[in-house]
Amino acid sequence: VRRRFANDIQSELKDRLLRDGLHHAVEKEKLHLVDDPAVEEANFEKDKKFKFVLRVDLAPEFKVPAAKGLKIPKKSPEPVTDADMKSALDRLAEPMAHFHTLPPRPAKEGDYAILDFEGTCGGKKILEIAPQSGQIGEAKKLWVLLKPDAFIPGFVPALYGMNPGETRKVEVQFPADFPHASLQTQKGVYQVTLTELKERHIPDIDDAFCQENYKMPKAELESRIREDLTASRVSAHRSEESRAVTQALLSSTKMDVPEPLLDEERRRLVARLVEENQRRGVSNEELIKHKDDILKTAGQNAEENVKLSFLLRKIAESEGLKVEEQEVVQEIAILAAQSGQDARLFAKRLQKSNVLPSLADTLLRRKTVDFLLQHAVRG
Repeated sequence: VRRRFANDIQSELKDRLLRDGLHHAVEKEKLHLVDDPAVEEANFEKDKKFKFVLRVDLAPEFKVPAAKGLKIPKKSPEPVTDADMKSALDRLAEPMAHFHTLPPRPAKEGDYAILDFEGTCGGKKILEIAPQSGQIGEAKKLWVLLKPDAFIPGFVPALYGMNPGETRKVEVQFPADFPHASLQTQKGVYQVTLTELKERHIPDIDDAFCQENYKMPKAELESRIREDLTASRVSAHRSEESRAVTQALLSSTKMDVPEPLLDEERRRLVARLVEENQRRGVSNEELIKHKDDILKTAGQNAEENVKLSFLLRKIAESEGLKVEEQEVVQEIAILAAQSGQDARLFAKRLQKSNVLPSLADTLLRRKTVDFLLQHAVRG
């Protein structure tokens, strides 16, 4: 039995001695580890003393700055103006806009033109030269808003003054950065027929419109919009102040950050930046093209984030700030409501995925920043 399980017994004993030795060293020297230790040397021989060397990364030592009296700019949330209200109401009405056909007249800027056209380049059809160009090369009943910068550069201004039913030859110069490489810097010729002119009509925001679409009178809708805009600006103002007070905190502290924590935060930020850009439709080619910028941004933010994490934790300790269990429960309820989920099931999922400690850390961080803002000097 001894021969059969000797290696397993020796390995288990070695691990136990390493754990006990590390625990003793941490307690004796009052060390604050930030990562799992790495075993660099471990001599385990029969009838000899067990010697081992561990490499550990320690939390940085730094002087905790004063949490009260940090200076930040004195600003107030931007007020909601009548122009803001008009823009918000217009945005509500725009999806309900409808189009009607204009009586025969020359086309002008702001009209919606319905066009038939075919383009050529060097005597060949554009669709033959650039098969992926789609409606750049040929189209039937294509709606185009007549604005100087719409569609292909130089195309729309050449349509001004056309009458419905008229056909016109339009020449364009494809720019050097045109999306289809085979057309870049080339001259294009289009035969364009204007079949119809349309005008976009946005409905008036009156009581009838508000009752039909929002089941409330105009005054109530305006009141709710103003409340939402005000809340949004208050939130933006708080974010701006939070950024200012944390920057003031960082600038007043020198700290050497453990490299493993920096590496971990860099990886997290790079992954987040890539995911955010992909959601916005940025291609992998573009991401690779801007790889250095992404890595640079992630590196700068990673150092700030890790430093700030240590600073806020120390300030929370020194000021006796804590997160109570009820606060975590309330936050879970808010998050569950925002995602349309049952609070109990949502909490169980968070617990199962071991997210609750991270949530508590986030709440403590928020509470600490609130404390800094409460005692900041604005001027």
